[in-house]
Amino acid sequence: MRALLVVRPNARTKPGGDVVHAERTASALRALGAEADVVATDAPQPHGYDVAHVFGIFEPETARAQIGAIRAHRTPLVISPIWLDLRALFATAPHLERAFAARSVAEVERRLAQLHRVEPQLPWRGSVARNADRRLDAQRALVLEADVVLPASEVEAYLYGERLRVSRVPFVVAPLGVDDEAFAVERPRARAGVLCAARLEPKKNQAALVYALRDVDVDLTLVGGAYDERYLALCKRWATPRTRFAGHADHADVLRMMARAAVHAHPSWLESPGLASLEAAATGARVVVGDRGCEREYFGPDADYADPADPASIRAAVLRALERGPRDRGDALERRLGARTWQHNAECTLEAYARALAVRR
Repeated sequence: MRALLVVRPNARTKPGGDVVHAERTASALRALGAEADVVATDAPQPHGYDVAHVFGIFEPETARAQIGAIRAHRTPLVISPIWLDLRALFATAPHLERAFAARSVAEVERRLAQLHRVEPQLPWRGSVARNADRRLDAQRALVLEADVVLPASEVEAYLYGERLRVSRVPFVVAPLGVDDEAFAVERPRARAGVLCAARLEPKKNQAALVYALRDVDVDLTLVGGAYDERYLALCKRWATPRTRFAGHADHADVLRMMARAAVHAHPSWLESPGLASLEAAATGARVVVGDRGCEREYFGPDADYADPADPASIRAAVLRALERGPRDRGDALERRLGARTWQHNAECTLEAYARALAVRR
């Protein structure tokens, strides 16, 4: 089996979970005896490969170009959609950011209260709704091009199948794995502080986290590249002397930071489920995650969940996590995550490749 794994063209300059997903899958495929190459391009050349595998339809125009190039060669196509319904993000996040731009806490709270009254209607109004519908139509067309789809969870499979009306397209669930290094990293006896490891951007919702913890007696460290100066400034607006912006860090350094943190808080708008949260949990950190994506399927009852649109909910979830006792090695969460290996992900991926080849014969 020779597979071409395709990621977005800016993967090297703007790393993210989708790129890690592809790279870890490729490594695990090689360990199982398959040939797997990862390319970052919108014009892949699949000649000589048995199957092409596109990671992500979250940028429909990029994915359309990638899929068009693959289809021109009539190569069997597998898609990992990494699909999330971003309608609520596009509708609500700008209002949340305008609230955080207010001059006083009282004004922020007034704007938040107003937002919470109208939030349920926002995704279904005006240009936001029209743009969201166009985006969904574009993504539907992309999924319909696939011979087999590889969602990372049952929740993702249900959501894209229902929202994009593509349930008839064959799929194989390939759960994300957790790196062995995350389980093996040395854990200091004493853990302290809150860490958030993610790119600084509206989807990851760090501004809400910083605001929520502005008067909590705890150190907060944000590690991750900032590609949006406006959003970085918004995060810094409510930072305190106990807030640290660490910038981009190597993976090994991030794992060590996770192992020192009491809590990893990532109240993102949507994740499937967020590789950083998985790794943080594997290092023994208590985890806070958002409640609007696929997180519950992975973390179950062993995480604290927060509404990304509500700083009070984020604050309460972090406080609950801080109040929990330290996690023990081999606890329920570690056992659950230990069963999620990249080898299993690769086995599921090979099953999808075989199905795609069968479709094209």
